[in-house]
Amino acid sequence: MQRRRRGGNVPQASTGGTNNNNNNNNNDEDNEDDYYEETPLPWPDAVPEWARLSQEDVITVVVTFAVSIGFRTFIAEPRYIPSLSMYPNFDIGDRLIAEKLTYRFAREPDVGDVVIFNPPKTEKTKKVYKEVFIKRIVALEGDDVEVKNGELYVNGQSRGKELKLEKIQYYMPKYRVPKGDVFVMGDNRNNSFDSHAWGPLPKERIIGRAVAKYWPPTAIGGLPSYAKSANIVTAPNVAL
Repeated sequence: MQRRRRGGNVPQASTGGTNNNNNNNNNDEDNEDDYYEETPLPWPDAVPEWARLSQEDVITVVVTFAVSIGFRTFIAEPRYIPSLSMYPNFDIGDRLIAEKLTYRFAREPDVGDVVIFNPPKTEKTKKVYKEVFIKRIVALEGDDVEVKNGELYVNGQSRGKELKLEKIQYYMPKYRVPKGDVFVMGDNRNNSFDSHAWGPLPKERIIGRAVAKYWPPTAIGGLPSYAKSANIVTAPNVAL
């Protein structure tokens, strides 16, 4: 806790022995009087003594809180997995870090990225469009996406077989992802409310990119690269 220095006499130089001893004694008394006072705030009597912070403590708390909010808003934030839509790569209760700098300064969202986002407001999402979802990007703008024979196909090629629990139990006709959008799906295809149900995700709705797990302790570390293991096919050059 910061204190203000209380003034004392400034010692004077002396050439005489007796005067020097007297000055030393005076200096000792002055040193005892040098201390720091708290900067009190006018707390009401109803506030208990232990809760009465000094002005310096209040400033410290406010600055710490502001830095924390700024970090969470602009750099990264923790998130937890509330459902089985991303199983088996993420289980209920898993906790991860989502960073927010890559898409602002380094690159565009890419296939395989696990992203947190607010879904677009559609007829099917009108009650949840302000909530935060977590899904994986499976296709980019210009890609043709379809689900047939229990598989996800992007540009005619099967994609992400290693991620799902079982064959997809629904059919989705071929769909071209519009400009400015991405197509997201849960790794647990049959138990995920994602783009196959409510449509493509505008990139501006993306909040951040998941980069690491920090819970449970046995799973601490970076996320595996989906793009390196999945059968990725570059989108054809087509007019959007």
